[in-house]
Amino acid sequence: MKTLKALIVDDVASMRKFLKYGLEKSFPHMSVEEAMNGKEAQTKLEKNEYDLVLCDWEMPLLNGEELLTWLRNHPTLRKTPFIMVTSRSDKPSVLKALQGGVDSYVVKPFTADSLAQKVMNIVDRADRRELERFDVQGSATLHFGDQVARGFLIDVSLGGIFSSFGRENKLPTIFDKVNVDIKFEKSQKVDGIEGFIIRIQAAEAFIDAESVKIAVKFLELPENRRNELDKILSSLKH
Repeated sequence: MKTLKALIVDDVASMRKFLKYGLEKSFPHMSVEEAMNGKEAQTKLEKNEYDLVLCDWEMPLLNGEELLTWLRNHPTLRKTPFIMVTSRSDKPSVLKALQGGVDSYVVKPFTADSLAQKVMNIVDRADRRELERFDVQGSATLHFGDQVARGFLIDVSLGGIFSSFGRENKLPTIFDKVNVDIKFEKSQKVDGIEGFIIRIQAAEAFIDAESVKIAVKFLELPENRRNELDKILSSLKH
């Protein structure tokens, strides 16, 4: 996974500090920059490329709604993921933000963990849009701490894997760092890929399901390892 770059836009210094802390705590590979208002954010967005904008609604000079409108109408920046961070929780405000094109909406006060989950949902959606995923058969082994979990592949891309694990395993938790060994149906394998857990869900629609589905996001792959995985995935097309 490439290093993500986020822009925090808020006129309150303490809120910018909290948002930056929350992002860097959960995403150590993320680069975070700040802007004090929408006008400063416009300047930064024109000069730099960002993977995500987290923006307060109420600010001087140019508020969050106005910045969002400008961004969604920009010829090259209109698809930039945008999270509105606000104390407005009433239904008309939420609907207005959604209609304006926000990717997510965070109501103050919130925890660093809840913020991280919102961000990861956006990162996961972007990955699934941009990277071709392959439905595969094979096994996935997760190494975390001194524990090992063994499961079955569901799909794989150059960005990560989605797999099923029985609850008899000792399982990692959300945002845990893991090393992944992948073995495909034809005995092709790639071992020791670094990643972290971004999603855990029940495999069936009831609370006592015997297995869970786990999504792992890869950290940035070394060129030789990326080429090795890409070669295997390309062979699956034939």
